[in-house]
Amino acid sequence: MVSISTFAENLKTDIPPVIASEPVFAIGRMVAFISHDLRQPLTAILANAEFLTRPDASEKQRVDFFREIRWDIDRIDALLSSLLECSKGRDALMPAARDIVQTVECAIRMTSVRHEFRRITIKHYHKGRTVGWFDASRMQRVIANLTLNACEAVDSGSGKVVITSVGNRDSLQIRVWDNGPGISPAIRASILQCSVSYGKPAGSGLGLMIAKKLVEDHGGTIHLDERCATGTAFKVKIPFAIPRKRLPAPHPSSR
Repeated sequence: MVSISTFAENLKTDIPPVIASEPVFAIGRMVAFISHDLRQPLTAILANAEFLTRPDASEKQRVDFFREIRWDIDRIDALLSSLLECSKGRDALMPAARDIVQTVECAIRMTSVRHEFRRITIKHYHKGRTVGWFDASRMQRVIANLTLNACEAVDSGSGKVVITSVGNRDSLQIRVWDNGPGISPAIRASILQCSVSYGKPAGSGLGLMIAKKLVEDHGGTIHLDERCATGTAFKVKIPFAIPRKRLPAPHPSSR
């Protein structure tokens, strides 16, 4: 992991822009993305493993911690599978009828379990349809990266992160807001580009770049909410409609 992480950090400066469209660069970029996102489930596994050793943990809590570890292992497996598919030139989007509330909650759990974030308040509010057509694994990565960035930007004792989602027949909109210091006007226009980070002195900007790519893979858009009066907010919009051929057949009695 150390060597992969070092490679990921060096990708931004070691590869000339002229070859950015070459297959080798595409694989290298994917390695950087995967190594970045692997840290989240690995950190969650470590935190939950530590919880399991607590003598005051109830049996129900131990079962929950173990379940979280299994989920995070599944996430790691999905990330590695994505990297393997990319190396074969076929890392395709795998949408299905999924529940966005469950997807958001999984991303929140994976982030909030970190020791340094335990005093940060993370809330999710949803309106409208919950089930739509999207790749749950990739959207979970989008939300986890935006939430992680928000948590790293706010005060560890009084920080607040609010995720709102609105689903309708055609589209899904997600907004991730934090009560941090906001983004400097000097970098707002380039915040979604590689090497640009906010709120983190040692940040690489990869989290936002990953979110942007995964949202665009869905045919969606992501942007900084310029109208946000306080803190920072990012808005995501993706198609949400379930293809007609995937809808269940109507019951005869409803015709």
